Amino acid sequence: MRSGTTPSLTGLTRMATGAVTVLRTATRRTRQRARRVAVAAPLDTGGFLGASVTAWISTSPSLLPRTWWMWATNIAFSEVYGYAAGAIAGRVVRRVGRELGVRVDIAEDHRRRARLLGGSALVGITAYSWVRGVLRQREISHLVQQEPKNLATHVVGGVAGLGAFAGALVLARATLATAHLYRAMLRPYLPPRAVRAVSLLLTVATVAVLTDRLIRGRVLEGMIERAEAANRLISPEVARPTSSLRSGGPESLETWQSLGAPGRKIVSSGADRALIEQTVGEEALEPIRVYAATSGTRTVEDAVRAVVAELDRTGAWDREVLVLFTGTGTGWLQEWSLSAIEFLTAGNCATASIQYSLYPSPLTYLIDRRSPQSAGRLLLQAVTRRMASLPPERRPKLYVAGESLGSFGGQAAFRDVEEMLSSVQGAVWTGTPSFTPLWQQLTARARPGSPAIAPIIDDGRHIRVVTRPQDLHRNYWGGLYAQWEHPRVVYAQHPSDPVVWFSPTLLWREPAWLQERVGHDVTPAMRWFPWITFWQIAADMPLSIKVTGGHGHSYHEEMVPIWAAVLGQDAAEGQREAQKRRHRAIIGAIREINPQV
Repeated sequence: MRSGTTPSLTGLTRMATGAVTVLRTATRRTRQRARRVAVAAPLDTGGFLGASVTAWISTSPSLLPRTWWMWATNIAFSEVYGYAAGAIAGRVVRRVGRELGVRVDIAEDHRRRARLLGGSALVGITAYSWVRGVLRQREISHLVQQEPKNLATHVVGGVAGLGAFAGALVLARATLATAHLYRAMLRPYLPPRAVRAVSLLLTVATVAVLTDRLIRGRVLEGMIERAEAANRLISPEVARPTSSLRSGGPESLETWQSLGAPGRKIVSSGADRALIEQTVGEEALEPIRVYAATSGTRTVEDAVRAVVAELDRTGAWDREVLVLFTGTGTGWLQEWSLSAIEFLTAGNCATASIQYSLYPSPLTYLIDRRSPQSAGRLLLQAVTRRMASLPPERRPKLYVAGESLGSFGGQAAFRDVEEMLSSVQGAVWTGTPSFTPLWQQLTARARPGSPAIAPIIDDGRHIRVVTRPQDLHRNYWGGLYAQWEHPRVVYAQHPSDPVVWFSPTLLWREPAWLQERVGHDVTPAMRWFPWITFWQIAADMPLSIKVTGGHGHSYHEEMVPIWAAVLGQDAAEGQREAQKRRHRAIIGAIREINPQV
């Protein structure tokens, strides 16, 4: 028994000793490789130069004035890109040099002098680019009619950007260290090629799991919870309507609570009959506002049926004008647009919309981009079917409208431009995102030579792209359109609206609107740079709705003349001044009842 047992114990001892040796070797190699990617390791020279260059470029102007966090975002993302590109370029240059046998030796005294000169040049160029960037920001502020930010904003943003870049560098090095650890652990057991493949897969999986836990588990779910809580909130400052012609009011089929926060604000806002009469100087009707919302137990189809039922209840079919709005992600609608219609028609109108989502537009587009398209399509189809059952003399003129993601969703109701023109009497699309299919169809058929910010479509017979009210009657260059026929469609988009111009292609291709540099509220100093411009425009978007009306993503006073044109309220030569006075009175009344807009 003992003679049979002893070899087994000896074999086990040898195996254990070998395992310890392998582990020590792997640990030693891991430590050596970890030192190369240690968090405190010196910066790669090529990466440092690349990050410096992209940091200088990131201070260049974009569309809107920057807050401190916009500065930080631009600088951090630009430096990450620059460091990676510079590090790769440096390795390529060194490898090529070794292959060619090229070696550069610099004497110690010359090396010291070169470092001094190089450091001075870097400091000087950095200071120049930062000061130039600050001055450009002041120029942009004046173009969009805003007070320039103070100097502290730029300083804090620059420091925060450097801090964010340092954090990103730490994460990148931690990822490389993880990959080296997996390689060291797998090397004794797998062939070299398999080690590389498996370690790469394990590293990607590790990063994916951690990112999912952080972004989806913390950030995304937190955003969803906040959006749901905000939608449930019944603000005491938002009064329940007393008119039966509004959803949520007396006799409404929709309860006040069911409308959601944006819906409650929409039906409680706007002018009543008395104010409309006082403003336009003629007899008016009480406007109709209809709204319904989805919920956990209520689909988009259910909300559409609820809207049609509300239109039946309020007698909306007897009004002269009916406008179907597709809202943004949260169900928000632009009050300037709603009120403009009500004043211009002297209340002889009805507006209708549904809330198809609870989440902000960017989040809605990422997790459920089909909902806005379904909302726009299903609402138009249901209303069109209901109108077809009515006598022709009882049918109102049908219009459609939407802003931002609402424009994207509303236009999804039509296969092409011809179907839109044959289905409705007019449309107003504001701040249309560039990824909207119908908009892409239109730009493809624009007149050659017309500006990308305001393409001319079929000489303006039915469709006109407007960057400011004067573009309604003359194109951007001041030339005449053809006779404006009905139905009329207006695309309103400011040259400084980042929502309109943002596109993934900014990463690698210069867009036509930047090549032309013709926007009246965009600095001609703006240039395109790979990767960097993408993040500059992305950082411009979140606060674009806070910019002064007439710029950015803020469509305010111009909605009055735009809707007047689409509704066909053309003024004769001798009546144009009177029409302008009427529009100014309407604008003043809208500001009075909604000072927050």
